[in-house]
Amino acid sequence: MTKILFVCHGNICRSPAAELVLKELLRRAGAEDEFLVASAATSSEEIGNSVYPPMRRVLEAHGISCPLREARRIRRGDYADFDLLIGMDGENLTDMRRLFGGDPEGKLRCLMDYAGRPGEAVADPWYTRDFERTWEDVYAACRGLLYELTDVVTVDFSGCRRVHELYAELRESLGFAPWYGNNLDALHDVLTGLPHRGSRFLLTMPPADAPEDVRLYAERIAQVFRDAELA
Repeated sequence: MTKILFVCHGNICRSPAAELVLKELLRRAGAEDEFLVASAATSSEEIGNSVYPPMRRVLEAHGISCPLREARRIRRGDYADFDLLIGMDGENLTDMRRLFGGDPEGKLRCLMDYAGRPGEAVADPWYTRDFERTWEDVYAACRGLLYELTDVVTVDFSGCRRVHELYAELRESLGFAPWYGNNLDALHDVLTGLPHRGSRFLLTMPPADAPEDVRLYAERIAQVFRDAELA
């Protein structure tokens, strides 16, 4: 079992959001039993408090269950207990190195590295008050982390409102070549033999309030994945 600990300053916004998002992605991918995912704080300021209500509301609006939990502080023994310890920003990493006496086994990471934005911090809503932006950072990074851990690529159509946006999501999430055609035949050709990212896929379909043509076309895309025996 791979053990992952997300870390931020207070453990009431960013790190619990990452914990809950990754747990949900692993659940949808059928891999939750292969991982233990938790979160902690570098400070004692919020110990015992649950997820900050505005962060909770954004998570729940995006379909992420947010059960009651209590913030806890990171411990020296966590370095031995976890395989990956992932900070939300550079300050978190500095605090962890100070506590652990460095990073002798190379276990420390920054979350945004998994979103293709190395060195960047996850937007801290405690200061920005923009909890949606924090969600976007955390979700993008957790999608990348899921792929690194499991080879499962997430294809998220939930924000698509036009058919061309479905293809934009496919292009980005599967890493299609620039010459990829925006049609179902081309999608099938790629999935059955042309270069693409991933070997297993997790599709999130458009919601009920999305335009009907988008929902129907997304179902046709899902059928292509099934026909290619990759869904």
